Amino acid sequence: MSTSQSSNNQPEETKSNWRSDLPSSIVVFLVALPLCMGIAIASGVPVSAGLATGIIAGIVVGSLSGCALQVSGPAAGLTVIVYEVVTRHGLEMLGLVVLLAGIFQLAAATLHLGQWFRAVSPAVVNGMLAGIGVIIFASQFHVMLDDKPKESALENLATIPDAIAKAWKAPSFTEKDRRHVQRESLMQLAELHRQQEVIHEKLTERLPNHKETVVAPGSVQVDDLIERQESLIAKTQVFVQESLTFFEEYPERESKLLAAEDRAIQAMSVSLAFLRSDDPSQALKVEKEASNAILAIEGVYKNHEMAAGVGILTILTLILWATFSFGKLKIIPGPLLAILVGTSLAAFLELPVLYVEIPDSISEELHLLSWATLQDAPWGGVIVSAIVLAIVASAETLLSATAVDQMHNGPRTRYDKELFSQGVGNMVAGFVGGLPMTGVIVRSSANVHAGAKTRMSAILHGVWLLVFVVFLGTILRMIPTSALAAILVYIGYKLCDWKKVQNLMQFGWGEVAVYFVTVIVIVVEDLLIGVAVGLGLSMLKLMFSVGKLNVTMNQLPNNIVDLKLSGASTFLKIPSLANQLELIPPGTEVNVDISELNYIDHACVSLLTTWGNQHTQTGGTVNVDWEDLKLFARNGVHESQTPVPVSASIDRQVEIADPAFN
Repeated sequence: MSTSQSSNNQPEETKSNWRSDLPSSIVVFLVALPLCMGIAIASGVPVSAGLATGIIAGIVVGSLSGCALQVSGPAAGLTVIVYEVVTRHGLEMLGLVVLLAGIFQLAAATLHLGQWFRAVSPAVVNGMLAGIGVIIFASQFHVMLDDKPKESALENLATIPDAIAKAWKAPSFTEKDRRHVQRESLMQLAELHRQQEVIHEKLTERLPNHKETVVAPGSVQVDDLIERQESLIAKTQVFVQESLTFFEEYPERESKLLAAEDRAIQAMSVSLAFLRSDDPSQALKVEKEASNAILAIEGVYKNHEMAAGVGILTILTLILWATFSFGKLKIIPGPLLAILVGTSLAAFLELPVLYVEIPDSISEELHLLSWATLQDAPWGGVIVSAIVLAIVASAETLLSATAVDQMHNGPRTRYDKELFSQGVGNMVAGFVGGLPMTGVIVRSSANVHAGAKTRMSAILHGVWLLVFVVFLGTILRMIPTSALAAILVYIGYKLCDWKKVQNLMQFGWGEVAVYFVTVIVIVVEDLLIGVAVGLGLSMLKLMFSVGKLNVTMNQLPNNIVDLKLSGASTFLKIPSLANQLELIPPGTEVNVDISELNYIDHACVSLLTTWGNQHTQTGGTVNVDWEDLKLFARNGVHESQTPVPVSASIDRQVEIADPAFN
């Protein structure tokens, strides 16, 4: 009877899940779309890399996940690591680093280390996320205001007032027809710049040891790149001819435009000449100059104040929606609404601002791993980067999974399986040159709150990303870059969650100190160094806290001293313990009680033994079971649990502990 009922109810339950999962997947897709693009831009990689990772995370990881309602994808918490990898090793090495990180995650899952990744101190994890948040906020604040980010996070923070001052002007609106021409020109230039970047990236991938100056003739196939460069020069020349009269009434801009256009065509022509003469390594050196010259042309056409205005409007929309939305309206994703507002304004007013660069097909910008990339890899640095990426991504994923478990009453997370699925996803993403992925709490919480019941919601969100990119990708070109940057500014601010500091304060100022030191070192120095320093401080705090030793000394009549040790006696307490032992008068009879000592190491046993011998030589005696003490140090077990009697008369009590860690 029960079997029959279960069988009959199954289709109804499945239908009910579909009714919940389908709309939930659409909500998650709408949240994920702007985040995938924005995180890619913040990481210094093509938008296509972020979209590809979002698709893989949804379809592949969603199918294998150990946390059914968790949604994975590109994560803001990894942008700093990715940016450093691209800066140090080049974009062509990113896929290899991500693939290796996935392999390390698979190995960790196989060794059942999933739970261990959750053993990182919350102060370090929250400090790491806050440090990353500060870096994202500082750099993208400049992009939001159409300013150029500086070389370091500190410089970005220090120059925020200057960026605000430059953007604090009412934009001068020209007639709509003129704005339309400028806008169309900027979109053409964005495509020219993207194509030049693709030529550079493809040549870098094919050129073994591309940092060397000499390459054997005929060792690199460049015929298709020659065709691309020829086509790009022709398109740029057409653009130059059509733009000659546009700034006739603005001589200063006209001068800048002609200089930048001449520089771009000259650099492209030199690159083409080197490619034709079978000298690709020299072509590689001038292609970046061509890309930078195209960006300079964009700078002549764009309107700085309008771009800053779009960014400000976008972030204001986010803030107001997060503050004042209520009831069922909360299901509308704030990032999507903000992007729609900024994009609609730019489209309606034909604003001449920078827009997202994206190809007709994302496969054009994907960087499949090649033999040349493996040959050229600086393996030492690549492996270190992959280990750091695997650790940070795994910790963020599993902490997010724990948070997701607290949001619903369904099946609990299987941590090793979740880690395994992340490893598979990162291997696939790495092979196609995508961004790394983690489980992400923003998309996951949106999934749960939208009513998702099964993993099908996460899988479908990846399907919707794929469908949108394949069939509606041209819409993405209408999104202003400053609007996406505004989304990231908000994300950076949210990563610096000051409520976390209040929670940490409940566990003492030591936790707060670890948090702020981690943040400061990450911002000032480096993510890896900051996390290492945070972990080191956490270990020191642990040793001081666990190693708390209480020493009670009672001065009794007849030249007798009762000495009681309780807590943990470790090498860290040797200086303090030695100072207390020296206070015992020579020639006294000392009764040592270790019955409440829960730990003692060899260093402290040696100290007590040495002191006992010296005290005996002064005519005194030491009453303690030395064999029991040594056995306890070796095995952590007392031979006898009977304590030495201690008088209740106390003249002096001393506690050896570091008050900074109480």
